[in-house]
Amino acid sequence: MDNDSEAEDSKKLSLAREIKFMMYGFGDDPCPYTQSIALIEDIVVNYIHDISLRALHMGKKGKITVEDILHLIRHDTKKYGRAKELLISNDEIKKARKGFEEDKYHL
Repeated sequence: MDNDSEAEDSKKLSLAREIKFMMYGFGDDPCPYTQSIALIEDIVVNYIHDISLRALHMGKKGKITVEDILHLIRHDTKKYGRAKELLISNDEIKKARKGFEEDKYHL
C-alpha cells in the first residue's frame, strides 16, 4: 500500500517552484516559508479542481472547452480579462509560428 501512495505522490503535480517565484515577483521574500507556498498551492489546486468540475458539468458531456471556462469566470472581470488576453496572445503566437514555418520552407 505504501508503494501506491508513493506512486501517487510522484504523479502529483507540484506548483511550489512557480509559486515561490511568483511570490517573490509580487514582493515577498526570495525564500518564503514552505508553509506559505504549500497553502497557496493548496488554494490554487482546489480552485482549478472546482472550476474543472463545474466546467465538466456544463457543456458537452465529458469535455471541457475554453468557452465553458470563460463562462464560469465571466463575472470576475480581472480573471476574464486576463484569460481573453492570454487567448489572443496565444492566437498571435500561433499565427507568427505558422508564418515563420511557411517562410522557412519557401527558402
